[in-house]
Amino acid sequence: MLRRTLAAAAIAAALSAAAPTVVHAQGEVFDASALPSPPKLASPPMAARLIARTYPEELRRAGTSGTVYLKFIVGADGKVEPGSIEADAPLPAFEPAAKQVIQGVEFTPGKKGDKAVRARMEMALVYKP
Repeated sequence: MLRRTLAAAAIAAALSAAAPTVVHAQGEVFDASALPSPPKLASPPMAARLIARTYPEELRRAGTSGTVYLKFIVGADGKVEPGSIEADAPLPAFEPAAKQVIQGVEFTPGKKGDKAVRARMEMALVYKP
C-alpha cells in the first residue's frame, strides 16, 4: 500500500499501484493509477474542514493523532460508492470519522478517453490536534 500521509490543511489523493481492472454489475472498476486522468478531489479545503469536524473529540482532547488509510471506489459521477469503503485506522474511533469524511467529499471522476469511469483509489487522512 502506498503510504503517503496528508495533512488536514493540504489533503491530496495517494494512488495505489497498478492493479487489474475489476468488473462489477455497475460497470468496470479501473485502478486510478492506471487511468490517464485519475479522479481528483473537487475541493481539498472542504475535505480539510470535514477532517477537522469529524475528529473524535475524546482523541482531540487527549492530543492523539492518527493516520487512516482508506480504499474506495469513486463512481463515474464523482461520488464515493458507500459500500466500497475500507479503512485501516490506528484506533477504532478514527475509522467511522474517516469514512464520514470520504463519503462527504466529491471528486472529479476519473476518465478513460472522454468517458468518466469508476476508479479504485487509496487515500490517507491525517488527524492531528
